[in-house]
Amino acid sequence: MAEQIEKSFAVSEVRNMAFQFSDLYFTFVSELREQMGEDRALEIAQRVIFRRAAERALDMVRRAEEQGIPRTPENILRMTDVPFLGWDASFGREMCPYGAAWNRRISENPWFRRFACLYCDVTDTTIAEIYTGTHSHKLYHNVVLGDETCEREYFPSEEVLAGKLTYGTL
Repeated sequence: MAEQIEKSFAVSEVRNMAFQFSDLYFTFVSELREQMGEDRALEIAQRVIFRRAAERALDMVRRAEEQGIPRTPENILRMTDVPFLGWDASFGREMCPYGAAWNRRISENPWFRRFACLYCDVTDTTIAEIYTGTHSHKLYHNVVLGDETCEREYFPSEEVLAGKLTYGTL
């Protein structure tokens, strides 16, 4: 018989994992920034984030093709590897554990706002572009910019259709 746990405990554990990742990202870019300066750190972070997002998107493409799921913007969340159990609406503005952790870091380290935004934009845009092959992405609300929620739009892109990605090349 499978062991069962309370949903609140599972949500807490997923959020704690996300907080650990968020802090690792902050520490990583903080060290890059100290060693190389902000512009070079942003450049390196962008390349690293793109590379990992591309890996994730290609895995999503593979799984979608295996399951016969159309590669549309509407199916991105269906194919994602994000454990959304930890993205709990009862936390309000802190629904996203990354945003919650990064806003605490930003309050003490305002320079980090650019890096937090970079992570979200590069990741979500790269996944959208590679997964769909036809659409790009824009966050028009982001909690790390002071908004109450994160909201996005997907839009057809001639550049993506021609194989040109916003943040890198495969």
